Amino acid sequence: MLRTAATAFFSLFILFGTASILHGQEAAEQAPQNLLPEIDPQDIEIRSQFQARFPGLRRQPILGFNPSPRVFQIDPNRTPFIESEEAVAASLPVGELDRPDAPGYTPLSYANPQRGFARLGIGSYITPEADIYMIQGLGSGNWVSGNMNHRSSNGHLDDFSSSFREFDTSVRSQFRPTERTQIRLNTGVFSNFNYLPPDEADLDPFSPTSARSSYSGFRLGGNMNYNRTAISGFSSVFNFYTHQFDINSGESAVTGGEAGEWGGNIGLNYAWAGSRVEEVYSISAKHNMGGIEMIGRDQDNWSITQAGVTYERLLNYQTDIEASLGGAYVSDAFDESTFYITPKIDIRHTLLDGIDVRGRFSGQPEHRSLKTYRQMNRFIGLTDPVSHQYNTDVRGEVIMEPLNGTMFTGGVQFKHIRNYAYFTRTEDLVTFPEETAEARFSYQPNFENASFLKVYGSFSQQLAAEKFWVGADAYWQRPRLSGNNQIPFVEALGLKGTASFRPIRDLVVEGWADFKGSRHNPNGYDLSSFLLIGTRFELALTSNAGIYAKLLNINDVNYEIWQGYEERGFQAYVGITYLF
Repeated sequence: MLRTAATAFFSLFILFGTASILHGQEAAEQAPQNLLPEIDPQDIEIRSQFQARFPGLRRQPILGFNPSPRVFQIDPNRTPFIESEEAVAASLPVGELDRPDAPGYTPLSYANPQRGFARLGIGSYITPEADIYMIQGLGSGNWVSGNMNHRSSNGHLDDFSSSFREFDTSVRSQFRPTERTQIRLNTGVFSNFNYLPPDEADLDPFSPTSARSSYSGFRLGGNMNYNRTAISGFSSVFNFYTHQFDINSGESAVTGGEAGEWGGNIGLNYAWAGSRVEEVYSISAKHNMGGIEMIGRDQDNWSITQAGVTYERLLNYQTDIEASLGGAYVSDAFDESTFYITPKIDIRHTLLDGIDVRGRFSGQPEHRSLKTYRQMNRFIGLTDPVSHQYNTDVRGEVIMEPLNGTMFTGGVQFKHIRNYAYFTRTEDLVTFPEETAEARFSYQPNFENASFLKVYGSFSQQLAAEKFWVGADAYWQRPRLSGNNQIPFVEALGLKGTASFRPIRDLVVEGWADFKGSRHNPNGYDLSSFLLIGTRFELALTSNAGIYAKLLNINDVNYEIWQGYEERGFQAYVGITYLF
């Protein structure tokens, strides 16, 4: 009996002990789950902010979810690829080194011309004008083009002849023998004439006719480029010209006769990439030469031989540096042999987004052709020799683009020119029946050291995209000769403003105003300031044809650019535009 009771008691003890152990294990496994809070997944809100900065672009913060980037395992036994910076720069195409070109913009709805265009018109004083351009492709990368410009008139003055003609035509071509080689050639001829101001004494003309000045010429040039990479390669250039001049004095006292000149230049340049990205070195050499034969003089030969090295670098994509140093040997009718140092430093730095500053210093000799002097003053005589000049230029400017479509530019410039060319009328005593007076004839170039201190600024604004845009340029300068005398016929103040309006898709209206301050005249009274106002419109009738009209000197002001010759008054032109 006792043994049976002990056995039953021991069985119950084992049963309850096993149950307690199992209950304790279950409680231990469920305890961590009871510690978690009761959270509804729909109540969870994820908030984050992502902000990116792009140099040169303005961006607002972007709200959203920024998950962690995926991590990929890298093979520890891989062989890394290491490429030099020079190889990286050399392998990039041109499009990745510079900003892409802006798309072509046409203010009117003209279709892209297939072969060219022609603009023909006629204006006051029987003044026909023509501008014709044609191009023909000759395969991939090869083409030939030609253009012709003509403008003439029978004159606008009654007291003496004032007719003129301006004609120029040229042909250009491009060939690509290989992918890396490009050859360009150009040739052209021109023929112009005009009349000089009449001889005068005490500001009154006394000759019955004025002298006729004409000149014509031929030019030929070309260049070849061989590009090893986008930034390294070889280039060469050559040019040749010959010009003939003739002054038919008639009954004028101006010295008449024939003059001529020839000239040409050759140049070589080799560029290669540096050890850093956006770093370029180059060496160059060029030789300019020519001969000038004035009326009554033997031919005077001139030459300029130059050589130098150039370094270019873009630092941190903010500072663009170009520096060069060289020398030049010059010989002409005034100096048999002169040596100049030819430095150049041009630095442009981006201060902030939309604000750039630029500094420049340079020294460069040049010898202008007779044609260039005649373009500066179409009333010059052809008796005195001409000289080279050496230009020293120092300037600093600020370029700002605070808004898209708005541009401000302003700066200060100081220029010193050795042998600066300025013009004065030749003078001589003339005996009349009643008296002897000082008379003035054609203009002649004079050479003297000069300096210019100039403050300038410009502004452009697109008020409405492709609808209305304006622009303005202004400058104040202090032109002085070496003796602190004011340079003749050079203004101290200038201002020009333009505005364009496109009310409808096929019509563009333009207007402008041009102001020039008074100019010093060493032979008498100063030339007064003047304001010229003009307008122009063009209407596209079809995709390849339209009409245009323009009004010049609307306020019909009487003004002189060169003393003794009154320029044109009010003028009206009409014409057609045709694309083919």
